[in-house]
Amino acid sequence: MQQNQFKLNTKRLVSMTLAGIIGLTLMFSLSGCEKVANSAKNLQSDWVGLNRTVELYTCMTGKLIKVYRGDVRLNPEDTYGASLLIDGKKVHTNLCYVISEVGTKEEPINIK
Repeated sequence: MQQNQFKLNTKRLVSMTLAGIIGLTLMFSLSGCEKVANSAKNLQSDWVGLNRTVELYTCMTGKLIKVYRGDVRLNPEDTYGASLLIDGKKVHTNLCYVISEVGTKEEPINIK
């Protein structure tokens, strides 16, 4: 009886592993799709963090208050303000903020 249970568990493990491999293969084969690329970026942010810059501004005047640089992860579960993990330290704010990935090219705004 134990041997049959072992075989059944082994078959389930193999089936789940194959399903995972097929799923990952499909995800990477569709990497040209913008939605999949965004999902992959979100997973990378959640799992290992991304090298980002966070700028905190006053919401009324737009004055820059503080700049953080480092490994940044977002906590989307907070309902009031934003909770960020910056290099493993938690920063909670209800200020206006801009988060940009290091290396992002910015274009100047031409207002006429």
